[in-house]
Amino acid sequence: MQHLNTLWQAVSAASSVAELARHVQTFHFGAVGPTTFYLQAEGAEVRIARWTMPQIQVTAQLQAAFGWRIATDQDEAGVYVVARRRPVVGVLARAVFAVSVPPDTYLILKLADGRVALEEVTGTLHVPPASAGSSITLQIEDST
Repeated sequence: MQHLNTLWQAVSAASSVAELARHVQTFHFGAVGPTTFYLQAEGAEVRIARWTMPQIQVTAQLQAAFGWRIATDQDEAGVYVVARRRPVVGVLARAVFAVSVPPDTYLILKLADGRVALEEVTGTLHVPPASAGSSITLQIEDST
């Protein structure tokens, strides 16, 4: 029984350390009319969803939060979010960005070692071949 208690304490301690290393931040930006959303990140997963609210919401789930620096800005043209990993300690850092935008938002995602998930896509998604260092432009055609 003593061995089981020791094991349970070790698991609890590891869980507590993991919770301390995780951090969630949510940013809200007003968006009236067509706007642009720009996100630059490295080592991140980005989940994009469209919604009818007149705002852009970005929820950043940061693992090893001490390894991240996040800057945000907004002007009349759009909303800008840049997430950079800190040198050395940032190597351990990962993040998930859940982004909700109005339907008339133009998206620009500048990612390095990233993943993108588009929710509720209807239509045909074109992903052209990319050469080294080039950008990929996605176009969704209405299926009707």
